[in-house]
Amino acid sequence: MDAATDFSFYVQPTREQLAVSVKQFMRPQLRLARLLGVLLIALDFLFFSLGERTMGLFVALLGVSLIAVVPPLTVRSVVGKMAGVIGRPTQYRVDDQGVRMTSDLTEVFYRWAAVDRLDETPGLLIARTGQSGFFAVPIADLPPETAAEVTAFVRAHVPA
Repeated sequence: MDAATDFSFYVQPTREQLAVSVKQFMRPQLRLARLLGVLLIALDFLFFSLGERTMGLFVALLGVSLIAVVPPLTVRSVVGKMAGVIGRPTQYRVDDQGVRMTSDLTEVFYRWAAVDRLDETPGLLIARTGQSGFFAVPIADLPPETAAEVTAFVRAHVPA
């Protein structure tokens, strides 16, 4: 393959990049938790207006927890379970077939047909593979021209 259709580079994924990827992938679930928290706080006013202070306080604390505590704890927990990839030199190969990620522990290959959607965040391409999977391609450490070429190439292979 020529250089226009084959990119190969080594990156050491960071905890921050992994956390951004997880937050992006879990955005609908985290948004739902926060929405439920807001609804519980709204329900709290009903309890207080009825004189149910203890129940109102419990519901308020539960609502605040769903807004401020549950989302970061969830992300931290998921990132912790995936900690084996953090800081491990990984080779990324992006070509017409798909994306291959190889480290000293694993080798994973995703064909383009498996990728449903592409989310872009600064320095990361996050490819979704169905409802329950994703992989991230860190491009922050690439030269800007190469990062732009990789991004355009991946975009061209993923449905809009």
